[in-house]
Amino acid sequence: MKIKLTMQFVSVSIISVLLFFISCSKELNSEKAGFYKNFQTAKKKYNDNNYREAINGLNSIILNYGGENGIDSVQFLIAKAHYELEEFYSASYEFSRLTDNFPESKLIEESYYQDAGCYKKLSPRYTLDQKETFTAISKYQLYLDLFPKGKYSKESSLNITELREKLARKEFEAGSLYLKLGQPRAARVYFNEIIDNYYDTSYYILSLEKIAQAYLEMKDDYSYKIYLSKFQELKNNLKK
Repeated sequence: MKIKLTMQFVSVSIISVLLFFISCSKELNSEKAGFYKNFQTAKKKYNDNNYREAINGLNSIILNYGGENGIDSVQFLIAKAHYELEEFYSASYEFSRLTDNFPESKLIEESYYQDAGCYKKLSPRYTLDQKETFTAISKYQLYLDLFPKGKYSKESSLNITELREKLARKEFEAGSLYLKLGQPRAARVYFNEIIDNYYDTSYYILSLEKIAQAYLEMKDDYSYKIYLSKFQELKNNLKK
């Protein structure tokens, strides 16, 4: 009788354990189904250009399914939606969240590049403060440091060149203005900045000519001849 009762107890225990695991499995499957369904809904809104609604849905997914596989794709789409809305500061922040929180993500390289692209978009015309331009350059350089042979290495290098040209132009135009105003000492400072730090831009050779002119107006014949000689040498080399 005792053996029979024991067997019944064991059977009930096994069934209870099985039911528990089945219940947990159903719950997990339900969570995955919920994640997938909500993500597909948010992606459809994104693809339909309903970016604000997509962001709301994607943020809800982050809150409710933060540990789910594929959550990095949700984070990436949030960033992309902000980018499409031209909310570039927010987009950069969201791309940075992906690179910080999901270092093993397959989207990591794309996120570093897109993050830099946000600040390229924020980079203003050369006459204004260039804080965002410097940030864009540093972010493109970070991408190149991390992915020297990456998918976007060529584009990143070209973008750095373009942004450095803008910075050099700002210095050059300021120096040229001071020359017109009859202030060669002030002009010299700006042309020196280009000669020292933007030698890889098209404004380098122009600055050699302009700084020679500034020294001439300052009656510094020695410096004038040095910079004029450098300018003429480079100009002649370009003709060859």
